[in-house]
Amino acid sequence: MIIEALGGVENVVLVENCMTRLRCVVKDGNKVDREALKAIKGVLRVAGTDTEPQIVVGPGVADRVCDEIKDIPGIQLSVNAGEAVMTKKSATGIFAIFSKVFTPLIPVFAGAGLIFGIMKVFTTLWNINPSLTLFNPSESTFMFALNVLASTFFAYLNIAVAASSAKVMGGNPYLGLVAGGIIINLGALAGTQGLFGITIVNGRGGTLAAMAAGILIAIVEKKVRNAVPDALKIHVPPVVSIIVVGLLTIYLLQPIAGVITDAVTTLFLWLLDNVGPFAYGIIAALFLPLVMTGMHHGLSPVHTTFIQNLGYTPLYSCCSLAGGGQVGAAIGLMLRYKKEKGLREAAIAGLPAGILGIGEPLIFGVSLPLGRPFITACLGAFVGGCVLGLFPGQGAVTMNVSGILGGLVNTRPGAYYLSYLVSIVAGAIITFLAGVKDSALDGFRD
Repeated sequence: MIIEALGGVENVVLVENCMTRLRCVVKDGNKVDREALKAIKGVLRVAGTDTEPQIVVGPGVADRVCDEIKDIPGIQLSVNAGEAVMTKKSATGIFAIFSKVFTPLIPVFAGAGLIFGIMKVFTTLWNINPSLTLFNPSESTFMFALNVLASTFFAYLNIAVAASSAKVMGGNPYLGLVAGGIIINLGALAGTQGLFGITIVNGRGGTLAAMAAGILIAIVEKKVRNAVPDALKIHVPPVVSIIVVGLLTIYLLQPIAGVITDAVTTLFLWLLDNVGPFAYGIIAALFLPLVMTGMHHGLSPVHTTFIQNLGYTPLYSCCSLAGGGQVGAAIGLMLRYKKEKGLREAAIAGLPAGILGIGEPLIFGVSLPLGRPFITACLGAFVGGCVLGLFPGQGAVTMNVSGILGGLVNTRPGAYYLSYLVSIVAGAIITFLAGVKDSALDGFRD
């Protein structure tokens, strides 16, 4: 049914998924029947542009539906669709690239980050009871082993991002692995002067440089492969790609990306330090609109830059409070409209995901269709963000662990949980008081 509404198998160029939505690219946007898509059972919302529609279906469903679509007989998906999207010069296309690069890494961010959280719990238990020597962070072999398991992914994050970027662009992901490896394996070059006299440093430019290197090495490899005779396709493309992109990465991409990431880090830290709690509140309040449009993926390089430079990202925990405001809004609606069975069922269905930090089911299933609760949820997040801003030095040591689990990966879990609770309470109270237009409830009535 989804493929038919997208204009048929011959019109679909690309279908990929993030946690909650199908991201599609079609040849002819005029053939897409958005109303038919919205009418399909399980579809929460249709977003995106005519040629790049995004179909919101919820967590746990998006990946399954995507796999089913790819198995449909006759469907021909382009392996170079990522490059096609990127050349469109649109914000949607750029953020789609961010999404495609980082989405496969989401489970690893969450898994490795939660191991850090488990270590934090064990360390707390040892502080309470020093006889639990197994949890001694400075002497226990068990804790040393957990640290290896948790930190390895972050140690090689640049490699993972570059490999994913190369794959998204239709290139060899193992060449992407080489491009990312160059960024953290400069050897004797480290400490020497490069472009504009900037000192060459291992890891400079972080995931921004890694993503650029991965994309570039895929483009170079494909162009060289198309230009050389068949007899030379095995040896020449990788040799040329590694040499050309490797040198460009060392002397061009890393210095430029390093300047950008340093500037971004400095700017955000200045805002957080000088604007104070209101800066946290504003960031928290704006996150739900970013999620609604899919533009939140554009923050992924910013978060990873903070993690690589500071060891944590103060922005991610702040953004997590948007989910708290959303949960609070759903609770406020349930308390005020106890007799509205359809609304209560929709809110209850979205709450488990919302509490775990996945906001799309409540956004597209409850607050956005009602209108006013979407705004009150943002206001609840603002209040929680302002509280979080009172605690300097807080931040998440990983991405994609939020909601009620966010405190496990926060440098100051008490501050996080207090702020998360405040965002829920504020969202509930503001939503309860504001209510919704009676006409808006018609969509939840039989």
